Amino acid sequence: MLKYIALIDYDHLDNPVFLKSLAQALKTQGARKGILVHGDSEYTNRLIQTGMMREDARKRAIMDLNHRLVALFADHGVSTIGLHGYQKELIKIINGKPQLNRKVFNALLASPMLLLSSLVDNAGKPEYVPPIALIEFLFTELKDHEIVIFSQDTSPELYVASDYPPDLEWKNLSDIFKGKHLSEEQLHLTKKVKLTTGLNFSEWPNLKNCSIIQ
Repeated sequence: MLKYIALIDYDHLDNPVFLKSLAQALKTQGARKGILVHGDSEYTNRLIQTGMMREDARKRAIMDLNHRLVALFADHGVSTIGLHGYQKELIKIINGKPQLNRKVFNALLASPMLLLSSLVDNAGKPEYVPPIALIEFLFTELKDHEIVIFSQDTSPELYVASDYPPDLEWKNLSDIFKGKHLSEEQLHLTKKVKLTTGLNFSEWPNLKNCSIIQ
């Protein structure tokens, strides 16, 4: 069965309405269908305002967010394992490039929903990598997974087919479409993705009115 690598991007991590709809979608999906990936959010800047250095604040924010998301999903009946890329040496930077520990990853296949942060192992220490880079790396490594991203549209989640043209190209996206649906972070993607909403994600893999961008 086709699985997903879903990005909870910077903006959505600070959106409680979206996170609630995502949790409800995961509950509807039932058994684990893929991996959720996240980095940091605006929470980093709030920590910086308390006097923390940016690097330390970002790591702290990512760790806190991972715990909070696990708790949020649990409140909605979704059993989740929160994991950082550096734990168990799951993802290591070797000669400047990420490497997936297949043995560790395969051992996680029978686990509940996997929530993975973008803190990876570099010489035994956690190092931040952009979630986009991590997702595209995992997409290349895991041949049976597709990338899923979520629309930034804040209007009520009513599905209008015209809002989600089925086939699009990154290089030809209109400014109107980008302004409505995509964050600055998401626009750094280069691989094939499926764009949907948190609510519609419950229908994976048969997503209605989603757009495929490649």
